[in-house]
Amino acid sequence: MYKIKFKDLILISNKKRISSNFETIFFFYGIGNSSDDFNFLIKKLSQKYQLLIPELPGHNNDKFNNKFSLINYTKSIVLLILRNNLHNLVFFSHSVGGIIPILVAKQIKQKKKIKKFFNYEGNLSEYDTDTITKKTLNYKMNEFDNKFKNLIGICEESNKKAIRLWSNSLKKTSSKAFYNISKDTVMLSKTKILLQFFKVFFKRKLYLLGSDSLLSFSEFVFGSERLIIKNTGHFAFYDDKTRFLNIFLKLIYNCK
Repeated sequence: MYKIKFKDLILISNKKRISSNFETIFFFYGIGNSSDDFNFLIKKLSQKYQLLIPELPGHNNDKFNNKFSLINYTKSIVLLILRNNLHNLVFFSHSVGGIIPILVAKQIKQKKKIKKFFNYEGNLSEYDTDTITKKTLNYKMNEFDNKFKNLIGICEESNKKAIRLWSNSLKKTSSKAFYNISKDTVMLSKTKILLQFFKVFFKRKLYLLGSDSLLSFSEFVFGSERLIIKNTGHFAFYDDKTRFLNIFLKLIYNCK
């Protein structure tokens, strides 16, 4: 496992250097998570593939720049893709991370560069923000630090294993990062651009969701086939790591 720096990005990878010689999988995790949650994917993925997990700023004990925006963050990822001549990309995203492949694709606008998009309960509509990101904005920024500490405490005491495990990554997340990313997520989700672009641009896509998740849509809503991960919720990689790993590897290895 290697840490790679590019401009203002920090990426965790199974490769020491980024190369166009490998099929590249970008894994974009959700708010409050970290690359540490997905080390098991890096360890098990075949070396025929290049896995890149960009850290969200202010996550995994990374410093947070108050000038951050999801738009600028995405521009850095696009620059990385173009500078390294990466093509036939596979995007796998979770939660808020689901916005990033769409913003990337809007800038690249070359379908040949994108092979497939696996969207695991990624933000596509305003409805997706109802669980936590929209609630975050009920508070002013200067009030949120204490609320964030309370959120961590509640998650630590949860009777749900996945929420307790999430609290470990929340502790390594900046409250400012959580707030600002929530703000951008709500703003972008209100525009309806995300859902429209997902439906029209990505010809090869799959929407994944947990069987116990609060987010449940008809496949006709997203214009995409669905894969339901049994006995899991929004955090399948916490609920059942082995099942999530098997599904991830199967999807990647069979992606042609």
